[in-house]
Amino acid sequence: MYQTSGMAGVAAGGAGLAAPGVNVVWLLLAAFALLGAGLALLRMIPRRQA
Repeated sequence: MYQTSGMAGVAAGGAGLAAPGVNVVWLLLAAFALLGAGLALLRMIPRRQA
């Protein structure tokens, strides 16, 4: 049921995620999420009527 050849494929796939190029993708994703959260907070703040 649990063979070592199957686990080796999972380990190799996990090692591929540690590639330097993937870090840039995660940083861009985190920046996009933080920007979206910040803009959502700004929409909740009441604005003064001039």
